[in-house]
Amino acid sequence: MTPRLLVDGLREAGQVVALDTDQSHYVQRVLRLREGDPLQVFDGRGARWSARLAAPSPGGAGRNAAAITLIQAQPSPSESPLRLTLVQCISSAERMDFTIEKAVELGASAILPVASARSVVKLDDERARKRLAHWQRLVVAACMQCGRDTVPPVHAPLPLMAWLAARPRARAGWSLDPLAAQSLAASATRHAGLSDADLLVGPESGLTPEEIALAGQAGLLPVSLGPRVLRTETAGLAALALLQGVLGDLA
Repeated sequence: MTPRLLVDGLREAGQVVALDTDQSHYVQRVLRLREGDPLQVFDGRGARWSARLAAPSPGGAGRNAAAITLIQAQPSPSESPLRLTLVQCISSAERMDFTIEKAVELGASAILPVASARSVVKLDDERARKRLAHWQRLVVAACMQCGRDTVPPVHAPLPLMAWLAARPRARAGWSLDPLAAQSLAASATRHAGLSDADLLVGPESGLTPEEIALAGQAGLLPVSLGPRVLRTETAGLAALALLQGVLGDLA
């Protein structure tokens, strides 16, 4: 697989783009690329180019700076026609990291962490700021690995109740509830052609009855994933894969 790199300011063939210190270290020390080696670059907003590692730029970031030369714009086929926002109740660090990374690989168009009544992790403003920056780095790395050219945003954490109160009721969406009478698969099948929706996933101990009721009032359909109760880091990913199969790029 050709190495991939997130680079801003991609405009035209022949353009030489200087890499910053971190990017230079990555291509030279981690990937061990040499001048003339091919790579693929993307700008995080849908543009993808073939490129080659160029000679260090005189105006680059230090004497070990690297640069790339753009060769040709390429099609970007990696985005799903289903724009799905994963509204994930915040879980413990490793579980949340795993969920966010794999949600990117499965095509989520945006990720919104929310704090629910039973969330084990409680973030003050400073911790929330640091976790958000960490999650955003995870998303970029996942896009580099899985071939996505549009970097999905990770929004700043919100209280679940605040998000439900502000959510447009007419907008399509589901909340996962293991006790729901309707399955997500059956519901998704009835929504053929849907292109924009939300998916709410509870924390380790699940949503409270009040939260489930308010989610329904906010327009989210309660649905289950079958007879087994899945962990929070599994449930959202299973639902994403199912929705991509029924409504998204695997349909």
